[in-house]
Amino acid sequence: MRFWLMVREALATTWAAKVPSALVTFLVATMCAATLATVGRTAAAEEQLLARLDSAGSRVLAVSDARGDGLISPTVVDQAAGLSTSERAVGTLIPVDVVNGAVGQGATRVPAWGVHGDLSAVATLTSGRWPGPGEALVTTDAMARLGLDAPVGWVAQASTTVVDDWAVVGSFTPREPFGDYGTGILYVAPEGRALDTLHVVLTDAGVAQAAQGQVLALIDPPAPDSVTVTSPVSLAQLQEQVTGDLAVFGRTLLLGVLGGGALLVAIVTLADVLVRRKDLGRRRALGATRAGIITLVVLRTLAPALLGALLGVATGLYLTNRLGATPPWEFTTGTATLALLAAAAAAIPPALYAATRDPVRVLRTP
Repeated sequence: MRFWLMVREALATTWAAKVPSALVTFLVATMCAATLATVGRTAAAEEQLLARLDSAGSRVLAVSDARGDGLISPTVVDQAAGLSTSERAVGTLIPVDVVNGAVGQGATRVPAWGVHGDLSAVATLTSGRWPGPGEALVTTDAMARLGLDAPVGWVAQASTTVVDDWAVVGSFTPREPFGDYGTGILYVAPEGRALDTLHVVLTDAGVAQAAQGQVLALIDPPAPDSVTVTSPVSLAQLQEQVTGDLAVFGRTLLLGVLGGGALLVAIVTLADVLVRRKDLGRRRALGATRAGIITLVVLRTLAPALLGALLGVATGLYLTNRLGATPPWEFTTGTATLALLAAAAAAIPPALYAATRDPVRVLRTP
């Protein structure tokens, strides 16, 4: 019998056997919906957790010159920015308070950070132009506190002993993970001046251990307490442990749902085979091969299983969307595929039983 004739025959017998077909549809739909609502939520939670743990704020390696020994030179910052484990790197000076230069020392103060390196690694320019030596950028919040109507003018250091001033040439918004800079001003650090802190945004939290060793080798501190290191190494280890635990839990739950559903599908298919054993026996007596009987039984199970997978996926996506944890499309597609494979595998033992029965004994009347 040709394959498409077999498919047509399987669909016809599936429609004729409405009760077992409905049961298989319900079981597969329940398998898919339950998997998406449980394991799918776990997969979505794992994806959200990874996104949060791998955000720029969780990939920052900060090394500070604890004693002010001039260990973090501009050259070190430039070399750190060129590391394969570095997405971007800048060096910063300890912030100083500045005031509106036109108002004077009694004006409201805002912090100003000196930055060496590519300012676009720290800020997004919103108006004006990038600053040069002796120039600065200001945020909207800092403009309001300084009394500036626009990002133009000049600011001076709020000190009676140090006279430094910077011309404001534009405005910016801080990039992650430099959100603290949103309250003040950024200016170009003086050429050749040693920096107080080196900030390195890593390409991935998993390279934190290697990146830390590379950066410390560049700085070459004379003593362990010469620098203060804030590293995402422990966070990367926690990320690995948490994602591993979630993966094990998800696999266990997935196997439980699919295994239980497959067992019930096998019982329904076996019951259908037993009820229709004389029909299958007549087919064997009329020349149907054992492979043909097995194919027919499996296709009769897969037809309602396909409908059930579609209904189950739709239901599962609706539930997870309401709960705010929609699983990735790869997981959704994989769930439907695994449910169909489980239904097909569950139909094989009853199909083998039907194919190996003696048609004479099956058709014999008492």
